[in-house]
Amino acid sequence: MMLDVDTIAIVVYTTISLNNSFSSCMCMRQEHVTLHDVEASQLYDQIRQYLKDQKLDIIHEEKEDNYWSLKAHKGTKGSVVIGNVRDVEVMIGGTERNYDLILRTGAWGRDIVVPAAIAGALTAGLAAIPAAAVAAYRAHAFEKNFWNYIQKTLAEIGKGKATMSEPVTVTP
Repeated sequence: MMLDVDTIAIVVYTTISLNNSFSSCMCMRQEHVTLHDVEASQLYDQIRQYLKDQKLDIIHEEKEDNYWSLKAHKGTKGSVVIGNVRDVEVMIGGTERNYDLILRTGAWGRDIVVPAAIAGALTAGLAAIPAAAVAAYRAHAFEKNFWNYIQKTLAEIGKGKATMSEPVTVTP
């Protein structure tokens, strides 16, 4: 089934309009944990290196008294087309070795809408479902691997004393 240029343009325009109207609710997924007996500056440095090892570019950092924040991004022109853009924000804040750690991951659901619709229009819908499924799987895998890394790192730098609560999803 071949679609003409006008039909593709309508699909893309409609999808972009829908994407913009839903982007505020689908923009960032946020998870939260509470950390005890943690040297936060050392954990922050380990997280920073982990994100770099995951091929994310650090695009913003902020360090103040008992507060650390960084934003990282991964994406190329090719990954935007297939919906693999990854935005990550990590914030650590608290006092006296007791901190909250927040992980925000974005662009997983938001940016798959347009590429999936375009792919669906071009291939009669056959590529849209696998592309969305792959993006969702990658988002979940990234978050799971991140929390596993944090637990492992806490065991190493906290010398068995540091603890972490279970991740709680604040914003789905």
